Amino acid sequence: MFSDCLIETDRLILRPFTMNDVSEFHEIITREEVVRYLAEGLISLEELRKILEWLIDCYDRNSPRSIIKFTLAVTHKKTNKIIGWCGLGPLEFSPSEIEIYYGLSVDHWGRGLATEAAKALLDYGFSTIGLDTIVAVVKPDNVASRKVIEKLGMKQTKVVENLPPGSEFYEGMLYYSLDRTEYFAAVDKQ
Repeated sequence: MFSDCLIETDRLILRPFTMNDVSEFHEIITREEVVRYLAEGLISLEELRKILEWLIDCYDRNSPRSIIKFTLAVTHKKTNKIIGWCGLGPLEFSPSEIEIYYGLSVDHWGRGLATEAAKALLDYGFSTIGLDTIVAVVKPDNVASRKVIEKLGMKQTKVVENLPPGSEFYEGMLYYSLDRTEYFAAVDKQ
């Protein structure tokens, strides 16, 4: 379910990362535009190696009721190259909630690929993993990401505020959620 996950869409394949992906992935996340809205910001190749080792280790430690971090490489079918990432994991400031997150190489923005990847993972989260609710948070000025979240059928329910010290990065973010009942009702209508 986690370490052997392979999700295929019309244009993409979402698959677990391997250590062979480190250089290709690093090329994507060394672009300021890509990490502008991420808490981590720019990271070195060595930092990425450590992160990928941890993410790969999480595949075997994840379970449907305890997702530590489930981050997949998003590859384009035409080139078989990594163009981004997509994942599910505990919301930083509210770890009992599972959030969906994603990012793409600048060269692939504006083509609906983030939405395609996120929709596929959202379906996997509800249909295969069996999650009850999936949330997303986004900075208000990140218009492109807000559009992706809204295309997923998620509804904004609040603005994140009054967080404890150490979570300041998330203050003012828009909070979206979708539960499995809403998700399957929408799927049935399509």
